[in-house]
Amino acid sequence: MDGRAVGIIKVDEQSSSVPPPSSVIVAGDRALFIGSNEGDSLLVKVDMVRTAISGHVKPDMDLDLDEDLYGDSSGQTANGTANGSTHKVATGPADARLSSLDVLSGVGKITDIEFGIAATDQGVRTYPQLVAVGGGSNCSTFNVFRRGIPITKRRRFNELVNTDAVWFLPIQRLSANKLKDVPEADRTTMLFSSENGQTRIFALSTKATPEQIGRIGTSTVSAGPFFQRSCVLHVSSGQITLLDSDGKQIQIICADTTAPPFVSASISDPYIAVRRADGSALFYVGDTVARSITLTDLTPGAETPSCQAIEVFTDVTGIYRTFEANRADAPRINGSTLSRSTAIRTGQQSRMQLTQQQIQRLQDEKPAISIDAPSMETAMNAARGTQWLALLTVTGELQIRSLPDLAVVLQSDGLSLSEPSFTDDFLAGKSAVDDDADPVKQMLFHPIGTRTPRPHLLVLHQSGRLNAYEAQSRFTVDSSTQTRRSLAVRFRKVHTQLLPIDSTSRLPYTLHSFSGVEGLTGAFITGDKPHWIVASDAHPIRAYALKQAAMAFGKTTHLGGMGEYFIRIEDGSFICYLPPSLNTEFAMPCDRYQMDRVYTNIAFDPPSAHYVGATAMNVPFQAYDEEGEIQVGPEGDDLVPPTNERSSLELFSQGSDPWRVIDGYDFDQNEQVLCMESVSLESPSTADGLRDFIAVGTGFDFAEDRASRGNMYIFEIVEAVGEPDRPGGGWRLKQRCKDPARNPVSAVANITGYLLHSNGPKIYVKGFDFDERLMGLAFLDVMLYVTSIKVFKNLILISDIEKSVWFISLQEDPYRLTIVSKDLQPVSLLAADFLVHEGQVTFVTGDRQGEIRMVDFDPADTDSLNGEKLLLRTEYHAGAPSSVSKAIARRRTADESFAPQTQIVYGTSDGSITTVVSVKPARFKRLQLVSDQLVRNAQHVAGLNPRAFRTVRNDLVPRPLSKGILDAALLNHFALQPINRQREMMRQIGTDAVTVASDLQALGGFW
Repeated sequence: MDGRAVGIIKVDEQSSSVPPPSSVIVAGDRALFIGSNEGDSLLVKVDMVRTAISGHVKPDMDLDLDEDLYGDSSGQTANGTANGSTHKVATGPADARLSSLDVLSGVGKITDIEFGIAATDQGVRTYPQLVAVGGGSNCSTFNVFRRGIPITKRRRFNELVNTDAVWFLPIQRLSANKLKDVPEADRTTMLFSSENGQTRIFALSTKATPEQIGRIGTSTVSAGPFFQRSCVLHVSSGQITLLDSDGKQIQIICADTTAPPFVSASISDPYIAVRRADGSALFYVGDTVARSITLTDLTPGAETPSCQAIEVFTDVTGIYRTFEANRADAPRINGSTLSRSTAIRTGQQSRMQLTQQQIQRLQDEKPAISIDAPSMETAMNAARGTQWLALLTVTGELQIRSLPDLAVVLQSDGLSLSEPSFTDDFLAGKSAVDDDADPVKQMLFHPIGTRTPRPHLLVLHQSGRLNAYEAQSRFTVDSSTQTRRSLAVRFRKVHTQLLPIDSTSRLPYTLHSFSGVEGLTGAFITGDKPHWIVASDAHPIRAYALKQAAMAFGKTTHLGGMGEYFIRIEDGSFICYLPPSLNTEFAMPCDRYQMDRVYTNIAFDPPSAHYVGATAMNVPFQAYDEEGEIQVGPEGDDLVPPTNERSSLELFSQGSDPWRVIDGYDFDQNEQVLCMESVSLESPSTADGLRDFIAVGTGFDFAEDRASRGNMYIFEIVEAVGEPDRPGGGWRLKQRCKDPARNPVSAVANITGYLLHSNGPKIYVKGFDFDERLMGLAFLDVMLYVTSIKVFKNLILISDIEKSVWFISLQEDPYRLTIVSKDLQPVSLLAADFLVHEGQVTFVTGDRQGEIRMVDFDPADTDSLNGEKLLLRTEYHAGAPSSVSKAIARRRTADESFAPQTQIVYGTSDGSITTVVSVKPARFKRLQLVSDQLVRNAQHVAGLNPRAFRTVRNDLVPRPLSKGILDAALLNHFALQPINRQREMMRQIGTDAVTVASDLQALGGFW
């Protein structure tokens, strides 16, 4: 732009709808990245459309010289017009249009969180869930988080109630039904079920009951389509057979009863790789034209090494390519053949300039990436991709061979050593692993992702360790003396976890690949603690657990759906599907619901299993005088009318159509909801003497001319009798009580059947008489503005916006609130919670700067002034301030009726969910030493010190108080370290990696 000042600003009307941006960055040509703190961020394409304006181009002089130089001027010029012609030039006003290219999901600021239980249309409770209200100024999102992906059942599969493993195969059968929404290559028509030492064969159709067409007297190791899906290759423990599309035997490939049994097999048409119990491997190649299968030597002229795992896999992404071997005509300097590095070094030392010929020869020496190598022509197929053979020897050497020539293109020991990354870097003659190495049980090459799946390598060890490597392209060769083709791929570790294995484990873990389940491509792990392994285009691998053991898994499409899968769990065998609203871009599986207005609070009603939300609607501001009369303000066309927020309550539906408003309540003008909780109050109408209600505290915004006030509401969700056909099944929101307050009600809770709420600088304890009115029992003066009230038995913890935390107790005979202790430092707190651990309790607070503090009540300490002062023990910088917190019970097993400890869940202003749990002293000391080792030995982002990031500056203490809280994000780096580095770190602190891994696993998940 020319000039130093802006003279005119013209604001056009909105041309596109995007989230409120917090940053806008130019991303390439005609593209923008719009980052938003309130939700999703967008990558958009900018389309500029200008209006064409007629113009006249001045004709040039007609000179023969120009025609001799530039040709005939009567033809069109480069811009599409001839000289002297009238044309339209697009120089008019520009109209910019934004079209979305990609979305980076985000929750936005979390304004409230609530735990609840999902329910069906019939009111049956299913699984717990955490609802986080995110968003900002325009609209909100309801993000429903769960501990794992729920099992949504479509129908029961009684024929496979005892199956141990299943294979749904897309075999070409004449009697198979054609499905409209399922491609022919994905249509599953045959089912192999291995159970009780035998295998049953079924023909699948859209009918509810499959037809059994065959039986095999042995259990199945593996089965897969062969000869372009016209046959089935079946591998049992004793033989390999070829079956037709009706399950009839065509040919016995291998039936050596004296050899050790087959324990694993990998089938990828036209190749079969099997492994026996003694580690020996066999490799077969099929001929589609001759309809024959022959045994092929894996290592011609040498002995085939014993292997831990073997697999044939297909790459359809194009990532797996090879570097060509070095040429024999290496550059020559002074008549001798030298390598490229030697030639350059020699040239530098002799201070001579290389000739153009020598430079060209140096450039030609660099290996080129081969895509269509002559030796791989038969393996290349545009529809199927390239095929490769992977073999992991018992010494820990990973070999990847190209097919069909079986040439070694990668050798590495990085997989066995759990290196962060590895490539074709194995040095011959060295021992790959030692005797203490963790053996590999299974490895799986499979793409993982959604729209553009990325190739991955999943490795399952005997100890339960699961490592996931992403195959990434590389464009340089590490060795300058390369004598063979080398795989142009670098495997980088992107995920690792330890699957729980103990003495009570009944089911072994097994990896199963799947594709196209509701757009997801990944893997499923069956066993005692099953997991989904999935990923999205913009996020790394996620591992989502299931709440019960899974014995068998398989993807099927025989009922006409692309998102269906079979699973056998403890409840039985079912055909299931993934929820269409499932979002896998977060660390927890999430169902996201976009709402059309802004919500500030949410509460769950346990008796009805319904949620209640509080909205914040932007309405014109209305001023009132002291008598409540409306004041008319100035009017004019040039005046912008002021606006204000007004709240309302909304009751949401449940079941298959959740988050639909079925009832509501509108508050008065200028009245806003400040707090809302589900409370249990004393009631004579129930047998146990307690009844659940929804308590709502409000405040009025009268601007600066009038003092604010508030109200305390009690609502109940009731079922209207005789109205089952109404939306929501007759559930309604009923107001039980309205109690005016002289000040805004900013926090509410219940304590021993009574209602506890703030009233400006006071807190009140009230009883709910006859379910009709609130009666005051006790009060206490506090300062200045209460941000949260948390209760543990008859103890109360209050956080204040200026006066830190107060520790209070309630006495019932007579009713009285007593200050036990408080923090004397002026800290601006947003939340304070009780953290309980086996008879001990501490207080955890969060302030506006995102700092978490642990304070203790210890009257025996001389610094506590006889218990009147709370003692600061730990300060920890969390990164973002917590906007809301919830304390929940943390049980070690499901059979515990009383929880020995609690867990605190925080929702932060940057859209993240953080948890705080208690740790046993011995485990804490061990993990503290591990953290110190990781600070020194792990590679951190940009080389920054994580310990310095968590340190809080406090001028009142001689040294930072940062030893009381462990950094879980730092501890997660322990599993990413190579095995040798883990052993070295653990040797220095006197423990072992298995103990540390069990300590990290004992910390649990989010809840």
